Amino acid sequence: MKKIINNFYKLFPSKLYVIDNGFRFFARDYEYLFLTYYDNIENLKVLADVSNKLYYKKIYVNTFVPTVEGSLYVDVEGVNYVLFRINSSVKDCYNLNDVSKFNYSFNSYDYNLKIVPWFQVWSDKVDLLENTMADLNKEYPLLQEVFPYYIGLAENAISYCRNAIQPNENLLITINHNRVGIEDTFEYLYNPLTFTFDYDVRDIAEYIKNKFLFHSLDFAEVESLFKNHKFSKTSLILLFSRLLYPSYFFDICKLILEEEKEESVLEKLILKSDAYEELLNDIYFLIKKIYDVPKIDWLIRKFA
Repeated sequence: MKKIINNFYKLFPSKLYVIDNGFRFFARDYEYLFLTYYDNIENLKVLADVSNKLYYKKIYVNTFVPTVEGSLYVDVEGVNYVLFRINSSVKDCYNLNDVSKFNYSFNSYDYNLKIVPWFQVWSDKVDLLENTMADLNKEYPLLQEVFPYYIGLAENAISYCRNAIQPNENLLITINHNRVGIEDTFEYLYNPLTFTFDYDVRDIAEYIKNKFLFHSLDFAEVESLFKNHKFSKTSLILLFSRLLYPSYFFDICKLILEEEKEESVLEKLILKSDAYEELLNDIYFLIKKIYDVPKIDWLIRKFA
């Protein structure tokens, strides 16, 4: 791999460090990441442009390093790799305010983007998973036992979201990430391969869910964000619908069915389900103080 880096980038690292999805090395006083890339090659131009614009706004995300011939990737035995220069030495964990600032730092663009409404994406995913689960016999008994509960949450979220999005409504689109909050350091936040354009509250909702369920959420962060940021009514309904939607469960479900995770990983999640419902209730009433939003009757009754 050193030979590839030397030939295509004219960088001559003395040592490569193997990481999960590629290599890390040092050269010319900078740290670099040489990472595998499996998505559409056409997306690289947008990601490179976004990264450069953020960098020039003094948000020191990783930036693409093109090959000496100007390509944003190299093909190594049928696998595409991209090279990044790391521009920030921050290794700390980010907080909800950092996430929000990052999101709204890039909400003006001229890319031809079409965001599929969440309720449509979620509905398709639920249908697919229900069909998959129907084909199982006595496999994964714990997964099959809890599956209806999380499908119920998803259907609540789909209904809530569908009612929020009006035809032809001009919704705010910002820069977000695939799954913010699971990996909670700036190295994830500043990695362009995790970037995605979506409704403005995607990252905020995913951060709250994943920090609460897999790390530790400070509710004061949530209260502070609601106090200091002016959200639209639609954004807050979308936020709550995404909090209802159990993306965390479906991510784990996929890994279990692909035999990359043991079914037992669900146990900690199940133990937190009541506490998570209480968190949903608390956030609902934070939103209710700002806008008159639709109720979730079963949730309010449970904590009345």
